[in-house]
Amino acid sequence: MHIWDGKKFCLGLTAALLTASSALFVSCRKIDEDAPEQIYYIEASERFYITEEISETGSEFSAETFETGETDSETEETNEKEEAASEITETTEASEAETETETEMETETEPETTKTASETASEAAVETTSESEPATEIVTETLPVTEKSVTDNQPVQAALYEMSYPAEDAFVKPFGRTFMRNGARILSHTCSGVEFAFRGTEADITLTSNCKSSKARAAFYVDGELVKDTMLNSKEETFRIFESDEPKNCIISVIKLSEAAYSNIGVKSINVTSEYGIIPTPARKHKIEFIGDSITCGYGIDASDQYEAFATTNENGEKTYAALVGKHFKADYNIISWSGIGVYSSYTESSKPNQSFLMPPIYGKTAPNELSNDMWDFSKWQPDLVVINLGTNDNTWTKGIQDRADIFGEAYYKFIEQVREANPNAYIICSLGVMGSKLLPEIKEQVALYSANTGDYRITTFEFDYRDGVNDGFGAGFHPSAVTHQKMADKLIPFISELLGW
Repeated sequence: MHIWDGKKFCLGLTAALLTASSALFVSCRKIDEDAPEQIYYIEASERFYITEEISETGSEFSAETFETGETDSETEETNEKEEAASEITETTEASEAETETETEMETETEPETTKTASETASEAAVETTSESEPATEIVTETLPVTEKSVTDNQPVQAALYEMSYPAEDAFVKPFGRTFMRNGARILSHTCSGVEFAFRGTEADITLTSNCKSSKARAAFYVDGELVKDTMLNSKEETFRIFESDEPKNCIISVIKLSEAAYSNIGVKSINVTSEYGIIPTPARKHKIEFIGDSITCGYGIDASDQYEAFATTNENGEKTYAALVGKHFKADYNIISWSGIGVYSSYTESSKPNQSFLMPPIYGKTAPNELSNDMWDFSKWQPDLVVINLGTNDNTWTKGIQDRADIFGEAYYKFIEQVREANPNAYIICSLGVMGSKLLPEIKEQVALYSANTGDYRITTFEFDYRDGVNDGFGAGFHPSAVTHQKMADKLIPFISELLGW
């Protein structure tokens, strides 16, 4: 047993609470495997409580740190000792009252070394107390908090601090091929974003944008629930995302809904009133990458009909088949897509192929725009599955002409090689069909040829059903509606489940 003075105890208590804060900062886990989103909370075993028992034995007192969860026998033994000490004190006081007048002279003549009964009882009480429980305790809770324990051991209220963090890897989990520029996390691709967990009462996020005529669209989620969907109309704006009267544990996500072709978003700072700061959420079990064109971007998905002009206000990557499939499998997913893009020819109304912008050249880049020409480090994020949905725009040039289809096939074969080199362990699905499947036979031929030449059979093809605009509606420019995207996901999900056993 250690005997400390008050100053030493305060220093020890401070150190213990700092240790507790550190543990709380990192002690998060998933509590519901079946939840649509990962929810984290502070482990009960890491919460600290403090109880104080005032002692009349002097300025010195004992202080020990111990964990709750004593056995019943230990608890009963402690209670018996305390009751015995109490009985000794009560019996002694009664005896003194009865014999006070009779022994007054004898008491005055006793040697100074003789101990009174009350002093003996006091020492016995002190001895019993020091053997059973420390005077002041920091208790680590290891069992569920009962009503009694909450009453007896009041939890220490952690201090709330106003904190500001950059959107760096130490504090957030990035979605997609994001990168840091001038202190901000740049979100370029569809459904790129950041996510973090924290415990506190407020959370504000400051976003920047290059504010082109087609502005970026962003969404904010708290514990998987959409709380704000907005267009970025200024170069810098701060949004209040979470507010609570009492500290709560939650996960906050910021997602770019519009595509890379139209503006970018910068996550400049994350400002919270929090007990322990913010931490990145952990990686999920599965990782999926989607490579596509306007269909995968969610082009015009929120438009009222096919005649509404496309704008980033009606583009929503979170409603695409890609996002729906990713969420179904509780996967982290990246989307690499650009409206109008092709493998050999992007969208064209000419007899010449449109090669001003193609998927193979931009696939290896971090961001396919003026902000970054850096090549993406594929070792940072290796998917388990890659879904390619390209060929719709190439068909605007091939137009059923076999010679052109052969040229497209050769380019598609090379793109398969490029994707495989970047993702050596991923299963690859080559899909087409929701806006036409005329080039699917050529894609199937190239996949079969690739497997025969390389012995790589972790690749297959998949055909989406052609859109039913009459019954399911259209997005802008006759693109798939939200209903159609759901049908695409509903068909792809069981195919993936059977293919990979997910």
